[in-house]
Amino acid sequence: MVEALRRQRNDCEPKSNQNPRYSNAVSALGWLINDLRTEEPG
Repeated sequence: MVEALRRQRNDCEPKSNQNPRYSNAVSALGWLINDLRTEEPG
């Protein structure tokens, strides 16, 4: 699951961080991946 979300984040990352909507979405995906990683067993 974490790998799938990481691929989505990398595919969706904007070319420019000037668009706050996209950079917020990328940041949220990053936080979600970190949360899932801490909950992942092993």
